[in-house]
Order: sequence, then C-alpha cells, then structure tokens
Amino acid sequence: MYLGLVETRYDYQMSYLDEWGGAWRRSATKFESFNLVHDEHQLNLEAKLQELDLIVVLHSVSADSNSWLQKLSKLSGRSRAPMILFVGNEFSSPFLSTETRLSLINQISPEIIASQLPFECSSWLYEKIGSRIVSAPPGIPDTKFKDPTKIKKCDLGYRGYPYPWYLLDNERNQTVNAVSEYFSSRNMNVDISLTQRFDRNEWFDFLRGARFTVSSEAGSRFIFRDDQVWLPIQRYFLEKHKFSAIENDAYGMSTLRRLPRSLKKTVKALASLLGISQASLFKPDSLEEQILIDLVDTSRYEHRNGKCISSRHLDGIASGTWQILKPGEYSGILRSGEHFTIWDGVETESLIELINDENLTVEKARSALESLRKENTYDARVKSLIGNLR
Repeated sequence: MYLGLVETRYDYQMSYLDEWGGAWRRSATKFESFNLVHDEHQLNLEAKLQELDLIVVLHSVSADSNSWLQKLSKLSGRSRAPMILFVGNEFSSPFLSTETRLSLINQISPEIIASQLPFECSSWLYEKIGSRIVSAPPGIPDTKFKDPTKIKKCDLGYRGYPYPWYLLDNERNQTVNAVSEYFSSRNMNVDISLTQRFDRNEWFDFLRGARFTVSSEAGSRFIFRDDQVWLPIQRYFLEKHKFSAIENDAYGMSTLRRLPRSLKKTVKALASLLGISQASLFKPDSLEEQILIDLVDTSRYEHRNGKCISSRHLDGIASGTWQILKPGEYSGILRSGEHFTIWDGVETESLIELINDENLTVEKARSALESLRKENTYDARVKSLIGNLR
C-alpha cells in the first residue's frame, strides 16, 4: 500500500499525533508525508493523487483551525485513492466555526470520517455529510513498559491545561483539584502543574514516575452543530474584551502557528502587554466565567454528549500509572475497578487500600495494561480502519 499521510506539522507538543502517524507508517509498504504548512507539500500531494492507494488526514489538519481544511478542499482529481479523515478537538467553540468545519469536510468528501466521539454523537454531528462514520478512539502507545516499582518519584502526578470555560463542563478541573487536595491532606507527594507541557519522552517518563494520576472523561457534554449558540458570547467579547476577541482563524494566526515554540511564546507575551490575546485562551475570573456561561442558552440548540476517552487515559495505562477518574463511560474501553478507581467526591475503601499498598497498585496497573494491550494499540486501530475500507 502506497500511503499519503496528510498533516499540519509545526512546533507542538501532542504526542498522540505522533502515535497515530507512526502506526499508519508501519501499516504501509510505502508512504509519503505531506505537511500542509508548506505550500509545496500541497502541490506535491495534488501531483501524486493518482499514485496513492490511500490518503489519511491526521487530526492536526482540523484541530485548531479551519484554514488547513480549506487548503485540502481545493484539491481536485481524487478519483483513485480513498480518504480517511480524522477530526481533532471535536468540541464546540465560539472562536472556531463548527459550521465552517462541517461544510469543508463535506466539500472534501472523505470515504471515512474517523471520530473520537461516542458513535451516537459523531453520527449525529456528521449526519449531513455522505461519509461513513467510524469510531476511532486513541490507542495504547508504542512505548516499553518499565517496572514501575523502581521508578516512582511521586504519589500523584498530573500535567494538563485547565479545560476552558466554553466547554460548559468543569468536571476535569474540579476532579483534578479535589484529588490533589485529598492527597495533599494525607501529606503525600503531589506533583501537579496546570501550565507545563512535556514532549513525548518527558511525558512518559513523568507518568512512569507517578504512582497515581487523575482525570475525567475528555471533551464536553455540549456538542453543537450551530454557531448561532455562540452569538451572545461573541457580542460580549466585542463589547468587553475587544482586543481579546481574536478568533482562531483571524488574519496572521496561521503564520503564528508556524513559529518555533520559544518565538511564539515571546510574540504572545508582547501581544499580551498590549492587551491583545487569542480569545480561546482567555481565562476569566470565576465571576466573569459564570456570566459567560449564563449567556449560552443550551436549551435553544440541539446538542449531544461528546464525553469520551482520551490519549491521556491510555498513556497512563501504558506507563503503569494507576488512574483515579471521575465516573464515566470512557468510550466503553475502560472499566471501573479493572482499569481505574472512581473518584466521586469522597474517599473509598478501595482507594485507601491502593494508597496503602504499593505492590497492589503495581499489580493492578500491570493487569490493566495486559487486558487492553492486544486490541487497543494504535496499530490495532489502524488495522481496523483499513478493514472498514473493504
């Protein structure tokens, strides 16, 4: 199989994108990568459309911008190779148009839309597009399992930016805070940061060094197809935060994304001094956050629950780190007691037992990995998606 792998690769820290890319490359007898950040790659992709056996568009093309999908929609002549299109960051935002995203995907017309959302939600979200919808949750990464008894450096470890207010869902933020406070109250070693990110190797080293980590299901309970639900928010920003109302696809944003991380950070800091910031990164205080949430009338617009498993959960499984999670479905992959311990606001006997018995924690983490490893690797996900083309 001659595979064309389409992405937008710039200086980011999202290891799951590399995991998917690696699995697809391993599946092909011949592959070529096309980075839409570079115009010449787009021209090269167009020139090779008749040679490729399969085109796979990774999450980065749609995750934070519609501009890359716009470039992809201009390609013509895809008569030979089928396309699998992954969608990244499948949540609704007042600063990135869902309607535009859906329209562009419809123009591209992939044979398969690979969605991370629960199938009931994804089939509704993309129902007006004539593509086949397939569930494609993240997988267990290709990383070597190390004996966790020898490398644990802290009791509770966590890295992750706080969920933004416009998800209308504060579960993860509340769970991380509550479990962190609980471990601290027991005088345990807690290593949590809401501002630091790691590259792939740093991330897995960090997870292996933590006995426990904490989270909830990813995403939001409020997935909308309509942009109109956000009109009151957009008006509010223009009136109250005019220079913080820069949308994801505003002029110059695609150029900013291409910059090296250090330079990008400097540019954002300078802009902040002038009172200019990207709206999706705006962090209101608790009072204003409630004002913003109250402006969103969820009862007027049809929506679906988009809560699902994320790469964070399966990275923890691969690293031998036992997870404390808010109750949820986790895309039907993780099961309470077998793969994680529930946190529902109060300590439980099972949690106390695990805290007091490190050997038990290690054994449960090892068992969790063994029960999931065979059918839930990224390679297994890719094999299943290829099977859906037949």
